[in-house]
Amino acid sequence: MVGLSSQQTGVGVMLRNLVGLCVGSRMIIGFVAAPVEAEEAKVIKSNASGKNICSKLEIVAGIIAILIISSNPSAFAETVTVKGSAQGTALTANFSFDGVTPASSIISTGKDNIGGTFNAQDVSEYAFIATSCTAPDGTAGTAFVLVQGKEVRTYKKGQLYTSGTAAADNSGCQSSTTGSFGLTETHSVIGGTGEFANASGSITQTVTGTGLAAPGIPPGKLGSFFGFRYTMSGSVTF
Repeated sequence: MVGLSSQQTGVGVMLRNLVGLCVGSRMIIGFVAAPVEAEEAKVIKSNASGKNICSKLEIVAGIIAILIISSNPSAFAETVTVKGSAQGTALTANFSFDGVTPASSIISTGKDNIGGTFNAQDVSEYAFIATSCTAPDGTAGTAFVLVQGKEVRTYKKGQLYTSGTAAADNSGCQSSTTGSFGLTETHSVIGGTGEFANASGSITQTVTGTGLAAPGIPPGKLGSFFGFRYTMSGSVTF
């Protein structure tokens, strides 16, 4: 959905009024000058004056619009109700936000209504908690929570940056026997590059996947490898 700001509406009204003034001036000048057949030179001069007035009005309108956009880039911002999906893989990384648990390097590709097709690179750290839960495939599992996460999503028109932190709803469940897992995670949009340089909002990802390898004793001590897919919701302004 696209939302028009009050400044957008004001500029639109201003431009419409200027165009009306321009057209009106031409009509008046043409009406006054037309009957004077013996003075064709004056008619031509009058029409030229009308065009000159319109040109000046158009220049003024353009300058005003540029000044508004420069002083407030969000004046013409677009707000999108996010819809999309993606799939990817996650692998234990030699990286940690807190020095306690290694994070996962997460790569995905997908498509949404923010910028179309994208490639994403995410580094997120999770911690298991002493809470039982039910995995997406119905088996018993253990709950886990997000410690911290950062993502860069690359579109054709720029990159979108997001950040996630520990929160009650940033949690999931992994099966103790089958590797099935599910996760809901919300990131805040913190800017980007190109078309998304001033982006804000939030994106929620609903994830389901499967653990494909977890070597070591206990399982995962030497690392883990996962495949997954997710859908997206939320709201982003850019």
